Amino acid sequence: PTNYSVYLHKKIFSLIYASNGGFNWHDVYYMPTKLREFYWNELIQAKDEERKAYEDVKKSAGKPGRSARK
Repeated sequence: PTNYSVYLHKKIFSLIYASNGGFNWHDVYYMPTKLREFYWNELIQAKDEERKAYEDVKKSAGKPGRSARK
């Protein structure tokens, strides 16, 4: 396979895997490129927001005077 083919199939896998059943392979593979890029960018943005929220909770749980749930 070409480098682009590997890149494309990894991107398709990631989009399907992260959508939790929202997309299937056929739909993503045959989706117009601009639309696929839109969903890819939305996925990246959502994952960045999840990571930031996780880091904020992790930081606030470690501050003195606040008890972490056990």
